[in-house]
Amino acid sequence: MISMNLFSFPILRKPIVALIGATVLFGTATPLLKILVDGMSPLILIALLSVGSGVGILCWRMVSEPHYTRERLPVSRRQMSLLAGTIVIGGFVAPVIQCFALIVTPAATAALLLNFEIVSTVLLAFWVFHEPADKKMGLALVLIFAGSILLGWNGEGIIGISLGALGIILSGFFWGVDNNCMAHITAYPPGHIALCKVIFGGSIATVLVLVLGEHLPGVNLILLALLTGFFSFGLGLILFIVALQGMGAARAGAIYAAAPFIGCIASLFVFSDPLGSQFWFAVPLFVAGALIVIREQWILDNGSGMVGAPAFNPDRK
Repeated sequence: MISMNLFSFPILRKPIVALIGATVLFGTATPLLKILVDGMSPLILIALLSVGSGVGILCWRMVSEPHYTRERLPVSRRQMSLLAGTIVIGGFVAPVIQCFALIVTPAATAALLLNFEIVSTVLLAFWVFHEPADKKMGLALVLIFAGSILLGWNGEGIIGISLGALGIILSGFFWGVDNNCMAHITAYPPGHIALCKVIFGGSIATVLVLVLGEHLPGVNLILLALLTGFFSFGLGLILFIVALQGMGAARAGAIYAAAPFIGCIASLFVFSDPLGSQFWFAVPLFVAGALIVIREQWILDNGSGMVGAPAFNPDRK
């Protein structure tokens, strides 16, 4: 695992603190992304977010990771595969799908649908990476999945789910794959992983912007995109990787369940999108599912006496 000397700020040595910070930063990003995607093309948005997040990550690395190269663990083929997976999926595939889906999806609805990321993160952690599980987690995942279906159902589109909702759900699945890849990377520091992701995603988006001849938005939107990238997808991403590497994807996903609700509440204050009865029927399902996940995580932490400590073997095959 990463040396505790990695962090210049002692409070960030605790994965639980890093996760809370990441949860707040990611949660508040949803309404900001909706504002941005309504004012520019998704490809330009991803390119600008990558620039902003890249600056934030570089600032982190200069302050917190100047000596990591001397402590780095040997890089195996599995570690390189995990890094490649998170770079491609989390650096480009998932954000592109999410940005395009946000164009036709109300911000509050999209924020709640992102709970599907929790479902995919936890299920993949249990089934693929064999992290410890509790049977009650299954009920929580069913409730969140049911809420996702109810929220996206309109009787039209593919299998009755709106195209925008389907896009958000699909991006949630890919974010879950991304989370599990990041959680099991031990050979690279958080800043290195995050920087590789934003360089790859930003480069692909920039090339497509130039090829397609996309027009830049106004200065205000550009600045907002850069700041959102700096805080939510730069510093927020690093904090999330710190938590994933210290707690595992399943355990970190429990507390991260609060992020979509933070985004939903923020969206309700920022936008005046009409919310139908489906939204209010789905909210209790999401809340119940998230509370079960958080409660089970709390019991696991207190029962093991390992709050914020690793509960899995990151190199398990």
